[in-house]
Amino acid sequence: MATVNQLLQYLTANNNIGRQNPITAGNLATHFGISDGGVQVEMRNVIRNAIAQGYLIGSCNRGFYIINSLNEIEHNLNSLRSRAEKILIRRRNMLNFWNNMSNQQNPTSLLDLEIRDV
Repeated sequence: MATVNQLLQYLTANNNIGRQNPITAGNLATHFGISDGGVQVEMRNVIRNAIAQGYLIGSCNRGFYIINSLNEIEHNLNSLRSRAEKILIRRRNMLNFWNNMSNQQNPTSLLDLEIRDV
């Protein structure tokens, strides 16, 4: 399994800096000898760990890269917010459909969630 430091060294050495120079999780997994049937869960976990440790790794539909501009960080933050909102809408729909089923004898007491600006 690749470490966060190995990931950062690889991205830097191979100029995967900026949105114009991404690398796919598949190519990263191949480089680090990680294979899990094409979904690269282990590689994505290393990327998540790197972000959790404070490294700015962005993503786009072409892969991952080290963020190096205000535009890139804002693009990533907006993308994550949009994805979170879509997940919460899906959650809300499921909650409402369950609780509003005819003859519902066992409704959930879980509350709706929403994103709020802080």
